Amino acid sequence: MTVENPKNLVLYQSEACPFCQLVRKKLNLLNLPVLLMPVEAKGSDRKALIELSGQQQVPVLANGDEVVVDSERILEYLDEQFGKGKTGPMPANDFGLGITMAGPYDQVVAKTIDALKTQGFGVLTEIDIKTTLKKKIDVDIPHHIILGACNPEFAHQATTMEPDISLLLPCNVTVRETRDNQFAVTAVNPIKLLSMVGREDLLPIATEVKDKLKSALSSLNG
Repeated sequence: MTVENPKNLVLYQSEACPFCQLVRKKLNLLNLPVLLMPVEAKGSDRKALIELSGQQQVPVLANGDEVVVDSERILEYLDEQFGKGKTGPMPANDFGLGITMAGPYDQVVAKTIDALKTQGFGVLTEIDIKTTLKKKIDVDIPHHIILGACNPEFAHQATTMEPDISLLLPCNVTVRETRDNQFAVTAVNPIKLLSMVGREDLLPIATEVKDKLKSALSSLNG
């Protein structure tokens, strides 16, 4: 039996937690109103959460007096109570920021690199997928290139706080031909990458990088 118009849903969560992101996504797909309650980063500071749920891990969902723990169980609960009663696969995460623009291809790539430079990003690498696949396995695909973009200031801040975050750098920006003379220009969403790290104290840096990448892309349509 499904319940309509919930009014008391509260999600105790962390912005950078990948399991919390899954639950927020499910809530959005079901169009459910929810109060998002941020939880302190350190386990020792999660006294209120422990009193509520008996544990210090997030996410925790409260529906009135009913408390549900563990992301998998929360997803099942939301479908049982507010959906069609059966948990199914969710769409892939939207992990990129993108725009579309007209070609020609070389001009689109050049404009994209220039737009990144205005926001402090240098392009360290260029991987031409079309050329590489033709050379290696003799297949023909539309134009598709990966630009490895790096903002030195933000890269330094992030790697100082978490050295292994260099595994996720540089930030990839792609130019992909979708049809004749039309291209999708897409940048990775740094906040989505951050979910792999689990360091919410890096969120301000990821947010700034996201805003700058978004500004660079927006200027291409300006």
